[in-house]
Amino acid sequence: MYFNRYFDDDHGRLDIETYEQLTEMPDIDNFDYEKEREGQRAGEVRDEFESNYGDDKIVGGVEVDINLYPYHVAYGTNCGGAIIDKRYVLTAGHCGKKPYIRVGSKYINQGKKVSVKKTYVHPFWTMKKKEHPFDYDFQILELSESLKFDENIQPIKLANIEDMVIGKVVTVTGWGNTDENGQYSNVLRAVRVPIISKEHCQNVPFPYFRGSLTSRMFCAGYSEGKKDACQGDSGGPAVAHDRLLGMVSFGYGCATPGSYGVYSKVAKVRGWVEETTGIKFD
Repeated sequence: MYFNRYFDDDHGRLDIETYEQLTEMPDIDNFDYEKEREGQRAGEVRDEFESNYGDDKIVGGVEVDINLYPYHVAYGTNCGGAIIDKRYVLTAGHCGKKPYIRVGSKYINQGKKVSVKKTYVHPFWTMKKKEHPFDYDFQILELSESLKFDENIQPIKLANIEDMVIGKVVTVTGWGNTDENGQYSNVLRAVRVPIISKEHCQNVPFPYFRGSLTSRMFCAGYSEGKKDACQGDSGGPAVAHDRLLGMVSFGYGCATPGSYGVYSKVAKVRGWVEETTGIKFD
């Protein structure tokens, strides 16, 4: 979800100036998810997230075949996701609820269509008071049928916290815009960008950066711009060494000089993913 202007309370988001009023959330992932689950299912992702924010894209990347990134799925027409099991896909919380995914094709409107049976938004995502409006930007999709794995459809392993290394290059894939004002790409594209330190990233003088990034986020990109995710790439995977490190979350513009893309850190929510799916991941 990329944006290039402020969004205030009238648009369903908190302005940057109100951050000091937010209640800080502990940097833990050990609360009782079972108690949260019913409220989580009932709490729909707010409609404002889809209507008031742009989606994300790949800028400065190249067209690729799906068999190189067989974990990538299309979630509706403006979001992506990553296969983590034959029945589950991980995407962004802000992508909302959509009826199906598409798998197994580099073309966004082709491939097998699979219905989404149920969605599980991270219970902290819908909280009104949290460290950052995009904190805990995660959603699990439970599919109506099991995927049949082949060379074009494969799961990706979840990252561990030790996989998060400053300077490591991640590959980001998506069907989003190829420039900030352009159209979405019909063909899957990939771009490689390095992980940037949070201290360096949160000095970016744009909304939602200024000293406010949380430990559930990481930044990647180049200070000079040129390569980035953008509108239409939201929820798409950021992968390194066959591990899912992050999901495309937000940014300021697309490949904007002096700014970076921000990703939700998968390693921080492994406990929630395992509890929700009932699967112990490697």
